[in-house]
Amino acid sequence: MCKRKKVKEKKVIYYSDILNDDFAGTNIHSKPIDKNYKYIRKNIVWRFFARLLYLLVLPIISFYEAVLLGVRFKNGRAVRKLKKACFLYGNHTAIIDAYTSPVLSGLRGVKVLANPDAVSIKGIRTFVQMLGALPVANDYITTKNMLAAVEYYYKKGDNIAIFPEAHIWKYYTGVRPFKDSSFYYPVKLNAPVVAFFTAYSKPTGLFRKLKKADITVYVSDPIYPDLDKPLKIAQRELRNKVYAFMKEMSEKHSDYAVIEYVYKGKKD
Repeated sequence: MCKRKKVKEKKVIYYSDILNDDFAGTNIHSKPIDKNYKYIRKNIVWRFFARLLYLLVLPIISFYEAVLLGVRFKNGRAVRKLKKACFLYGNHTAIIDAYTSPVLSGLRGVKVLANPDAVSIKGIRTFVQMLGALPVANDYITTKNMLAAVEYYYKKGDNIAIFPEAHIWKYYTGVRPFKDSSFYYPVKLNAPVVAFFTAYSKPTGLFRKLKKADITVYVSDPIYPDLDKPLKIAQRELRNKVYAFMKEMSEKHSDYAVIEYVYKGKKD
């Protein structure tokens, strides 16, 4: 286990619910996602421009992550080596996490299960949808539509990115608990799973004084569901393997806490 390095003037955030507290700080008024939301786009014109937009944006976000932010990838080619689409599961510590899944996916393309905030901003809502955001539903009928979209796009050849922690905790170095519900999809579709973990370490290099932390994304080898076991058990096993990978990467490599998260009821 790596020893957490001290950060000067560390910011402290107090939380009360590790599963549901969100510290993204976007202050976006979410537009409700209901049964009328159009998850699946079959219109050929829409699909053409969505693909064109993705191809135009991909090199921009790749440049932004690799050059401007200095993000490094370990085993990043594991995703592109796959001959079929996969499900990507990552920890959620920044708004730019959504950029990582396209960088890992490359030309294949990716759909990202996202907070409804992502498609609630007027003026860019359509662009966000074209780039692959699938807002998470919160009622039975809309959830069925979302599940149908996940299956539809996966079978079309898109990777599907999911952040099982659900909420953003900026620069968090650990792994928060998450449920196995989102692992239903790869079991049902017999799809490979690739986990990735964004780790934070002490800034190094020429521009170290300009960075809050060095960022490295660690990528697992593909993990396959055990179809010989009942669905619920296979789900749980996938979840446990993804969690174990993230936990190992956290303990080995994520040792620089820019922000300290403290439980409100914790005594000093």
